[in-house]
Amino acid sequence: MPVDSGAGRPRLLAVSQACREPVNRAVYRRLAAHHQIDVHLVVPVRDLRRWVSTDGAAGIDPLHAMYLETYGPHTRLQRVRGLGDVIRRVRPTHILVDAEAATLLVRDVTGVARETGARVCVLTTENRPRRFMREGLAAIVRGRPALGVGGVLAWWLLRSARRSLDHVFTICEDGTQVMSALGFDGRVTQMPLGFDPDLFYPQSPERIAATRARLALHSPTVAYFGRLVREKGVDLLLRALADLRDLRWQFLIDRFVEYRTPYQREIEQLIDTLGLTDRVVYFDAAHRDIPDYMNAADIVVLPSITTPTFKEQYGRVLPEAMACGTIVVGSSSGALPELIGDAGFVFPEGDVAALTGLLRKLLASRAGELAPMREHAASRARAELSIVRQAAILAGHLAA
Repeated sequence: MPVDSGAGRPRLLAVSQACREPVNRAVYRRLAAHHQIDVHLVVPVRDLRRWVSTDGAAGIDPLHAMYLETYGPHTRLQRVRGLGDVIRRVRPTHILVDAEAATLLVRDVTGVARETGARVCVLTTENRPRRFMREGLAAIVRGRPALGVGGVLAWWLLRSARRSLDHVFTICEDGTQVMSALGFDGRVTQMPLGFDPDLFYPQSPERIAATRARLALHSPTVAYFGRLVREKGVDLLLRALADLRDLRWQFLIDRFVEYRTPYQREIEQLIDTLGLTDRVVYFDAAHRDIPDYMNAADIVVLPSITTPTFKEQYGRVLPEAMACGTIVVGSSSGALPELIGDAGFVFPEGDVAALTGLLRKLLASRAGELAPMREHAASRARAELSIVRQAAILAGHLAA
């Protein structure tokens, strides 16, 4: 039987792999609680046996979340088993797919949506100019036929998406420009990848002091949060800190015990080589605990670097840290400057000397000197970058 949520009430089916993590469901919970949207959530997972729903075998949580198994040899060719049946049963008025437009998943969804009358939109992180057919043909000429076929296939899927998608949501200015150039001009809306203000906010001095005492933080603290991959530029941050050994500071970083990568081992070796071992404080925490560590830090740095295959798409840790009233420093890569605005500090990406000079200035600041910036950062984050803003933009589209 089709689901009935009441006459005239928007019914949203969101398809999002990111929602495997409960923290990423916050915007959908807000849509349901504050905007009277009936939200159903499909969480595609590779191995269905590994995932257990919040209320047992029924596979339903307060967002009507359903885990469905994915299959396919490549991200662009991924499909979700049983998704068409869910769409036909739920009969949503709108479907939001958290994926790139040029994917087989989007083609599958729009095909079923034509039967049910649902309007389909995507949430994309694409932020680099793409010429799929040209890229594919160039790969074939270079003797990489598999990559070439992928480019041609992406071109074909993009043509389909241009005809069938109702709207595209982007998360940065680069993404808006790219999607407009790919043929979606007039159907693009930019919105933040919001943080949950119920988690990220300036904590009381007593709570901050307790966290710092538990971590044995006794000096001004520079912190890095996020994935430990080369594109994030953590090695550059360590080299900058090594040039500041004449100042008092400690460096706070996640130990990342859940996985090991060559770059992680490289970072550990670099800490030892630069003689920074006694300055480094490691923590192990789930995402729900990150606000404690962000509040305990004085400066959060995201020194991302652009490569031929990567440009910072968003940098979610910066709005989270800003919301905690922490001073943020980001490189000029991709979306970071627009996130920070006038509520933090930006340095030219890859410029270790510039980062060193900026950190020296901040670490040498007098007590209270940066308080206005901290207050402004928290205010900007709350007003512009939280799930409150993201949900309002989504709800406005659903009601249109």
